[in-house]
Amino acid sequence: MVSVIPKNLGRTVWPLMVMALVSLAIYVSGGRLLLGALPWVQQDIEQLLSQRFSVDIRIRQISGAMEGFSPRLDLTDFVVLDSETGAAISLPEASIRLNPWESLLSRAPRFDELTLIGPRVEWSGESGADSIVIPPGLGDFLSSFARLQVRDAHLIGEVDRDGVPMTLESLTVDIDLARDRSRRILRVSIDSPEGRLLSAEGSGTGNPSELNQFSGEFQGSLSGAGVSYLAQWLQWDLTAQGHANFWLSVSGGQPIGVMQVNLAQIAVRGPTPLKLDLLRVDSVVKGPFDQANIWIDDASLTADDQTFLLPRIHLNRLGRGWKMLTEGFEVSPLIVALRGSELLPDKANEILETLSPAGRVDRLALIVEALDQPLHRWELAATVTDATTDPFRKVPGLVGIDASISANEEGATAWIDTQDFALVLPNVYREPIRLTSVLGTLEGRWQQDALFLEHGLLLGSAPEHDAAVQFEMDIPFSKQSSVPLEMRLAASVLDAPVGIRDAYVPYRMPPPAYLWLQQALPAGQIESGIFLWHGGFKPYGHPGQTMQLAADLSGVTLDYQPGWPAARLAESQLRLDDTRIDAWSVEGQLAALSLVDTAVGLQVGRDAIWLAIKTESNGKPGEILSALAQLPALSVAYPVMRDLTVGGDEPTATHAQIRFDVRNVAPSLDVDVDVALTNATVASALLDLQASSVIGDLRYRMQTGFESTSMTARVFDRQVAVAMGPQHATAPDTLLAAQLDFEAAVSDVLSWRGINYPLPAEGVTAVTVGINVASEVAVDIESDLEGVAVDLPLPWGKPAEARAPLKVSWRDREWAAWEMFWFGRASAITDTPQAGSISAILDLTPRTRPLQWPLLAPDPGLRVTGFLPSLDPSDWQDTLARFSAEVGPSGPPVTIDALKIGRLLWRGDELGALSLNANLEGETLYAGFELPWLRGQFQQFTSAPVSESAAALQTSLERELRIEYLDLQGLPHVSEQWAERAAPPDPEGALGAWMRQLHVSVKGIHRADTEFGDLDLTIDYVAGEGWQFREVTGNFLGINWLPKTRMVWQSGEEGESTTLSLAAELRDIATSLALIGVAPLVETERGRLDADWQWSGSPADFELTAMSGDMALEMEAGSFVAANAEATGALRLLSLLNLSGLFRRANMNQLFDPGVTFDSAGGSFNFSQGDLRIPDFSIEGSGGYFSFSSDIDLVTETLDGELVVTLPLVENIPWVAALAGGLPVAAGTYLISKVFEDQVNQLSSGVYAVSGDLDNPEVAFERVFDATSRLPEVDDQAAEDQSPTDAAASSSDR
Repeated sequence: MVSVIPKNLGRTVWPLMVMALVSLAIYVSGGRLLLGALPWVQQDIEQLLSQRFSVDIRIRQISGAMEGFSPRLDLTDFVVLDSETGAAISLPEASIRLNPWESLLSRAPRFDELTLIGPRVEWSGESGADSIVIPPGLGDFLSSFARLQVRDAHLIGEVDRDGVPMTLESLTVDIDLARDRSRRILRVSIDSPEGRLLSAEGSGTGNPSELNQFSGEFQGSLSGAGVSYLAQWLQWDLTAQGHANFWLSVSGGQPIGVMQVNLAQIAVRGPTPLKLDLLRVDSVVKGPFDQANIWIDDASLTADDQTFLLPRIHLNRLGRGWKMLTEGFEVSPLIVALRGSELLPDKANEILETLSPAGRVDRLALIVEALDQPLHRWELAATVTDATTDPFRKVPGLVGIDASISANEEGATAWIDTQDFALVLPNVYREPIRLTSVLGTLEGRWQQDALFLEHGLLLGSAPEHDAAVQFEMDIPFSKQSSVPLEMRLAASVLDAPVGIRDAYVPYRMPPPAYLWLQQALPAGQIESGIFLWHGGFKPYGHPGQTMQLAADLSGVTLDYQPGWPAARLAESQLRLDDTRIDAWSVEGQLAALSLVDTAVGLQVGRDAIWLAIKTESNGKPGEILSALAQLPALSVAYPVMRDLTVGGDEPTATHAQIRFDVRNVAPSLDVDVDVALTNATVASALLDLQASSVIGDLRYRMQTGFESTSMTARVFDRQVAVAMGPQHATAPDTLLAAQLDFEAAVSDVLSWRGINYPLPAEGVTAVTVGINVASEVAVDIESDLEGVAVDLPLPWGKPAEARAPLKVSWRDREWAAWEMFWFGRASAITDTPQAGSISAILDLTPRTRPLQWPLLAPDPGLRVTGFLPSLDPSDWQDTLARFSAEVGPSGPPVTIDALKIGRLLWRGDELGALSLNANLEGETLYAGFELPWLRGQFQQFTSAPVSESAAALQTSLERELRIEYLDLQGLPHVSEQWAERAAPPDPEGALGAWMRQLHVSVKGIHRADTEFGDLDLTIDYVAGEGWQFREVTGNFLGINWLPKTRMVWQSGEEGESTTLSLAAELRDIATSLALIGVAPLVETERGRLDADWQWSGSPADFELTAMSGDMALEMEAGSFVAANAEATGALRLLSLLNLSGLFRRANMNQLFDPGVTFDSAGGSFNFSQGDLRIPDFSIEGSGGYFSFSSDIDLVTETLDGELVVTLPLVENIPWVAALAGGLPVAAGTYLISKVFEDQVNQLSSGVYAVSGDLDNPEVAFERVFDATSRLPEVDDQAAEDQSPTDAAASSSDR
């Protein structure tokens, strides 16, 4: 059965197939013939097509061919023109395939496929938003094909951008549109020279232009270049990379779209530039565009390496507008991305950069009524957390705002409930106003050019206070705005520390004033306070703004000026009114001083900020001075206040006013202090002086210093009148100028300066003291010393009633504080670094004006210098003795430096000009002196033990007087008054102390050019014996003085007495006499002199008629020369022994040569107060033996003696003959003398009587051959004493 069917079918089918093939062949052949005839009907075809599609169609060439069983028309240069729109479709090649079966069935041509190859589509319009309008007929024509293919189509458009035509880049488009009955399938690709722009495909059923009649899907991908081209078509200058995928579904008339965008390097140029590194968006769109709902989810944008994750956003189309809802998002990343995207203008970016918005938007709802006018009508509702903005220009910054915001085109309202809030106003406050919590509302409204923040009512809490704040602000959007920038701020606090003022007081006030307000209240409590700010942010003090502060304070420390003592105010008030700040208190405390009615004011001016302080006090004087001394405003008065110690228990009314510019304190400082002293005490450490019972008004003025006209006090327990004021000033910039008038005693001054040295002055005199405190302190003390007796020799001594102007000046300097000028008497500069010590220079030059002293500090002690016209040291003996006794060795060191004395006198006799240098320190003294006739030095020093064995011995003083030069010719004449007034020095006095154990060395004794020799001796005092001048040695006047030479000067109850012992070895006496200007009496080769003399009185009282004692004289190998009538005094005794004179008077010159030679001569002399006995003075020589004895009355200058002449008999026969009467006797005598020599000698002696006046004695021959003296024997006592005369006689006998 199965095999039968194919056979039967084959019999039927094959014929049919053959017929079909034949028919097809005929169909194909006929079609080819007809297609070949197309050029002849080309015009008819163009006309038919133009009418069919209502467009102007032109074809350059038509050809045909069979494509299978379907005829195909190939059209060349097929152009479709629309006369209304100007759009054109140019088809270089087109192919239309005819569907023969449908054409047969419909009895009309039916085309099933249209292929367009390389069509060129052009359009023009104002913008790329204009659609390519396809003529209705052309649209029907295109839709009539079951399949439409477009290959290598070129799409060219031209748009008008702001009046400038711009040709868009040519695109290559491939389209494949197939229709299967009611279902359509579409594939599209668009390429550019840079690559594929769009690739999409989809399918659907129904008419896609009518969403209610269409159902289908369409999806595709748009490249970054495609986005860029699309932007150009929409007149956006945009470039991008990446891709965007989309999917569109329409069902039931409701479109749903999904888009996934992943673009990079997005750049938009033009008026609204944009630059994004990356954009990722997943979105869903539902409904038609006029009712669309858009959900944007999982979106992010990256710009400038910052990524912002967009929250979920719901957009709902409401008529012409939109409604937007979002979830929470952080603001900072969005702002950073926006700034980096360059989407916003530079100005907006600058504002955002400055504002630096931050925080979180928890919810946001925005309704815009019309997108074409988005700001015309809109509404916003939002909740923000920790919203923060930095200040922009003069608009405040906000930190930590938690608020709900409702806003529309007219204004906004914020309900604030936040923690850790900060208001940042850098143009007003240096630090943000920080509150731990804020609760309140703030409204805002805006107009075209300004924003108004109004009705701000906030309750804030801080750790140390609560505040109620009202805040309003007008913010212009530009400088051209008609609304000025203005802020209105009011803040009130209760029970808060004063430190919170930093949070509310703007620093825009002048810096010194702001700093003052910050520092002036370091501690205290605000009981209540309110701060107001109204106005803009112009410079402080601008009339368009005001700032006020009022506060009641308690327990405040008012630190009104840095470095000044702070005042403590129990209760006070503080007021700030624009350019003025005032604080006042009824009671307070400054240091230990209680204050009343204290007021401090700060006035801010354009060029100065004046601080004024007023206060009063009734404290004790010491408290007031202590408080005032701490005020730097009175620093110029510190030299006075630091020096003074003020005491007293009486209340002292004090008024003080201080005013200065805080910007420039020193030049502007003005101080006014009034003090009423009552029974106060004032002590000066600088002057070491204290005043008691100080009463009177004292005023201090910065410009004039201290002033007072009625002040009294007591100093040294004496009344003092005090006057102060600039009229007493003696220097510029004087702080204190005062004059004190009182009486003072010398003892007061000594006690005041702690001087223990006696001054030879006493009495009370009027004193004027001038005190001037400027750059240095000056004290000038003046007195005429009337009432003071000065117990000194002239020119310094004066009786009490005499006047001797004295000025003593004190200066506060490192040394030489005191200067003294005693008119016509002396000048001095001195210091007393410690009580009782001294460092001074005394210039004894008489002057009529003060000396300008070089301020070079000398060594401690007293230095004396200058020039004295004359000085008689004898007048100073008592004074120096008294001073030395009272001062002792503990006195100050004394230096005499080149003291010149024009006329040195001693008891009225002139000694010449003296130059003196000396140093005295303790017991050590050095003095160098020089007169025209005398030069030498004196030393006193302490000798130390010379060995260890002597170390236990006490040190002793040694003194030495060295005379380097003595000219006896220059020695002035000494009057007899010296002897009358001479007295032995007090061994315990100054002069006596210096003379004890004094070694005197005289080297170089002269008379003019003649040198006399030198002498050494020791001066000492021996208790019970007196002053001793002993151990006299040296070669003086050719005489060798032996150590036994000494003189003792003693003073006792019975008077003074002098004992002189002489021991000398003689050489040629004639030479010695010649040295002293005396003609020679005797010439010797050698000799010796010993004597012991005593007399009443001083050594200067030596008189032959007053002394007692013995003298022995021996001479060898000499001769007596002619008598010297010029001999006087003791030398006259020697002239009596010159026998040549006696021989001349005895007429025996013929027996001798001129003068008498001798081998030896000697004898003794006994002095007894005016009487001189020469028991025996013998001369022996080759020519004979002579003996002279005599009693001499030195008072009457008469003598009574005998001269015994013994001559050898033989050699002197003539003389014997003369005596015996003839030559025979003489011859006998010669013989006898040889046998009986001794007896003959006696027989050859002649005795002469010598008597009469010493100047002209009478010599008479008395007897011969009898040499026995007729002088009376000496008394028993004298005989018992072994005198130098006995020793001489014994020597002579030998």
